[in-house]
Amino acid sequence: MTRRIALLCLAVGIAGCRGGFSTIERPKGQIEYHLPEMNATPIRLSPATASLSKEGIDVTIRYATPEELDKFFENKEVFGSFAGKNPYPPDTFVFFIKVANFSGKKIRVNPEDFVLIDNLNIQYSELSADSISAIYESKASLWAFAKTTGDLAPGPYGAPLKVASALGGGGGRKQHYLIKQVRLAVGYVFPGIAYDGYVAFPRPHPNATSIHLLIHNIKTDFNAADIPNSAIHFEFRFDIEKVSS
Repeated sequence: MTRRIALLCLAVGIAGCRGGFSTIERPKGQIEYHLPEMNATPIRLSPATASLSKEGIDVTIRYATPEELDKFFENKEVFGSFAGKNPYPPDTFVFFIKVANFSGKKIRVNPEDFVLIDNLNIQYSELSADSISAIYESKASLWAFAKTTGDLAPGPYGAPLKVASALGGGGGRKQHYLIKQVRLAVGYVFPGIAYDGYVAFPRPHPNATSIHLLIHNIKTDFNAADIPNSAIHFEFRFDIEKVSS
């Protein structure tokens, strides 16, 4: 009989064999939203272009519309035989970002540290070329692939959830190449240099009405061992307006 009671206690676990079942709390920060039905409703951001300056570093951001990207990637003078279809999936937000360094010292930019947060407190990670290729290969929902909430990770804004970066063979290779060519890549920006490129994020939840884009962790003040002593952060806010067709 004692053995039976022990087995029963093991089966019910949390009840503790004390006559009642405890509720199991969900981990804080879990996504509460059901998978939204994403659609291609055109949007515009306000302002269309924004600029900020700190400590001799200028950052300018422009939302790149699907129409702009379609026209850009069709340009054979730029892409030659690779010109054609826009490689960014439909459910992406793409920004053209320019970083100009007038600080008199080198800085280091890493788009993997950039974060997009909407007014529903959902946080979205930057989509690298490898991440987008993995999405193409897996045929997964872009929404399910790269999102989290702002209170999941430490730091002033939380760290973005990273996605699988495995690149398989198949139809995603051309898209991967094109995005690699135009993406704002990780690297140093030396004094007097303006560095630009595209940075992509998942399209925010359909109910979102505003976003803020965090150009986070631009490293500066490198010492003799090439270790940065400080970092600069920029925050851009945009309103989302759905455009009726």
